[in-house]
Amino acid sequence: MYQTITRKGTFDAAHRVMHERVKCFNLHGHTFLYELTFAFKQPEDLGYALDFKEIKRVACAYIDEVFDHCTIINPKDTIVKECVEKLGTKLYEMTIKGPGEDCNPSAESIAKELFVQIAYLMDTENIWLDSLRLYETPNCWVDTNSSDIRANEEHNILLGNQERLEEFKQRIGTFEYDERKC
Repeated sequence: MYQTITRKGTFDAAHRVMHERVKCFNLHGHTFLYELTFAFKQPEDLGYALDFKEIKRVACAYIDEVFDHCTIINPKDTIVKECVEKLGTKLYEMTIKGPGEDCNPSAESIAKELFVQIAYLMDTENIWLDSLRLYETPNCWVDTNSSDIRANEEHNILLGNQERLEEFKQRIGTFEYDERKC
């Protein structure tokens, strides 16, 4: 048996769904709301499993750095990719199906990308990412957990983002909240 803690956050991003026949084919944006739920078996000596500030310092900061005010694209969407690159603005290419493979940035796929990357950044022996809820609109969301992600998808996401993830981990380092351990 285990308990959970959850932290919410938001990011603004543009995307479009290639090959769709109605509205979402158009380049458009959302304020995505996410909920990161971490599971743990036993609180630490301070009385909590993980300080909420640590989730903000690592997970929320990563999402903000990579996804906020970004255009999230299908790697095959060369028209939008060229435009974003010419503008010199933030671009995130979906990696879940492998580098350069056809994958639309749907809420479902974005949630999987986020889940794998945050789980990688925040995984410890005492706490792990249990689920991620991603709201595309106030009325529409997707829930994702590790059982929703196939091994090849996880491999592709980590491989496609390995350099960014490692650089981020090194840059932020670790922080000890318990003064008795300093």
